[in-house]
Amino acid sequence: MSLRVVPLSSSSAGNSVLVTGNGRSILIDCGIPVSRLKKGLEQAGVALTDIEGILVTHEHDDHIRSAAVVSENYAIPVYTEERTMAKLKRRTGLPGGFYFSGARPFSLAGMEIIPFPTPHDAVFPVGYTVCTATEKFTLATDIGWFSPAVTEAMRGADIVMIESNHDVDMLLNGRYPQYLKQRILSRSGHLSNASCAEAVMEIMDSGTRKFILGHLSEHNNTMTLAYEATAEAIRKRGAETGRDVVITVAPYREAGGEQAV
Repeated sequence: MSLRVVPLSSSSAGNSVLVTGNGRSILIDCGIPVSRLKKGLEQAGVALTDIEGILVTHEHDDHIRSAAVVSENYAIPVYTEERTMAKLKRRTGLPGGFYFSGARPFSLAGMEIIPFPTPHDAVFPVGYTVCTATEKFTLATDIGWFSPAVTEAMRGADIVMIESNHDVDMLLNGRYPQYLKQRILSRSGHLSNASCAEAVMEIMDSGTRKFILGHLSEHNNTMTLAYEATAEAIRKRGAETGRDVVITVAPYREAGGEQAV
């Protein structure tokens, strides 16, 4: 397989995903401390100096926290949507970077990058499809619902990373204030375990067989609940996890090379 995906961290505490195609590597988001980023990359057999670019999905702190310092200290270019770039520069002091408008594909590290809009409460959030000559990976976390744009982007992907943020009962009965619960449950908030499972069923119909569940809430979810919601939906389809479909859950905080698919 020429395409490798390793979630280093995926939660409200920080997000960064390593994508390697044909031996060349990029990051999607850079929202974890540099020390953790280095540790995770080392576990995956990649040095920070090997990273050829950082794709940013949106300007929330858990996705951009270390982007400026990593970019400046390691001469790694940052790529994001034009309006997001303006926000990122104001928040982090990033001196340079490259921006795109809309969903025009571009090339990075020998791979084709295809941005697409996602439903979230940011200035212009995007997900990314990353393609080699033979494989396709699509990432969409921080999504309030499984929108047509996200559906279309994921269709036919070899590997999909999708949000499975919260268990609705845990969220409704948890300690979050009401306004925050409403934000999370809204169409510009986050995807629940049940909604993720429904989305995975639809993506499966287009041929995808490898799924990474990401951006789990540390207070309103567990790795077991997220996994079982999707695994049960797959079993009801008559498929078997581990044989017909591979599901992994991205780590909350610590880097996890064992999550690679």
